[in-house]
Amino acid sequence: MEQSGAMDKASPGFCRAVAKRLRDLTGRAWIAPLNTPLKPGFHVIPEYGLDPLHWPSSRVGGVELLTPPLPLDEADAIRAEITDAIYEIDGDFNFIPSDTTADCGWHINVDVGNHQRFNPAAYVAGTDELLLLSRNSRLFSPYTSLQRHAVGVTLLRHLQCDRQGNLLRSSGLENLLDVMAGRNKRYAANFAKLGRGYVELRHFSALSFFNGPSLVEQLDRIPAAMEIGFSQNSQLVDIFLRKFLILFEWLEDTRDRFAWEMGPLDIIAEGRVLFDGEPIGMLVANGPVELSLHGPKKHDYIASIQEIWLPDIAEAVALLALDLSELRNLGVRRESSPNKGFRQAVSRLATRLKSDSTFSSNHQLSVVRAANKERRRQ
Repeated sequence: MEQSGAMDKASPGFCRAVAKRLRDLTGRAWIAPLNTPLKPGFHVIPEYGLDPLHWPSSRVGGVELLTPPLPLDEADAIRAEITDAIYEIDGDFNFIPSDTTADCGWHINVDVGNHQRFNPAAYVAGTDELLLLSRNSRLFSPYTSLQRHAVGVTLLRHLQCDRQGNLLRSSGLENLLDVMAGRNKRYAANFAKLGRGYVELRHFSALSFFNGPSLVEQLDRIPAAMEIGFSQNSQLVDIFLRKFLILFEWLEDTRDRFAWEMGPLDIIAEGRVLFDGEPIGMLVANGPVELSLHGPKKHDYIASIQEIWLPDIAEAVALLALDLSELRNLGVRRESSPNKGFRQAVSRLATRLKSDSTFSSNHQLSVVRAANKERRRQ
């Protein structure tokens, strides 16, 4: 498990005690190494992000459990062993949503196997991350950003000079997505370790580990999208590009309605984003900029994006408008912006996207499955 924002960590003795209980209950060779393990195994290590300071008084520390690489069926079997063991050790605390468990995560590393030509572009164009993150209550966390946020600003900037996307329809889109894809732990799909043969997926909540369906069902479209490859993924690539062309048109129609202002640009600066002269969000700048859109209540935010730059604020808001539009079309209930003009603009974008059935999540999943079936047939 992982949780954000903490300094305290479990002691070596606590980790050893957890490892012993796991050995006794599962029969697996769980150990608690003092240093970062260099070889795969069943390891119990302190999780720096799990801070017991604000936990219930009975909680003393949090750990991360690491397993070696496993086939999906075996991984699910061991997952069941771990689940039973944790219930035996600690009751149902980890199985119930709470302030303590809300930000905990289940990270899955997927081996890309023999796909030597795999690049992030196939994943970005073929995976509906918004749906996955929504199902796991992991949306708009600073540690589970969408890959669309990593590539989207550059893509919208490109369309200012290539308004029909003609260059992108050749090899340009694949190259752009590959170069701009997020390669750090801020992204739900972290491609930093691609050179070592795997992708780290951070979409899944700890609650989905304990209470969710099988790994195959939870991963669903992700391995499929990676296996198809970009050049064989023409339908999904077309859908992805057409969606951004629509978003670009929306942005050009609304660009003059955006404004932003900052406080003193000294170390860390704060500011706000305006739409029709009224605030819609806040900015925090320390080199890179974080932008969060206001909800109806003070200090509540309905969407956010990290690692943008001051000249790209309009593009960043457009990406969040796309997120909010698609969540609306997925039937995901979220608070709305209190800014009426912006709310109406997002509604128009959602209506435009909904009018094309190929943009639906179900249609995109059917394309992925059909392409994989054809790939296996060949």
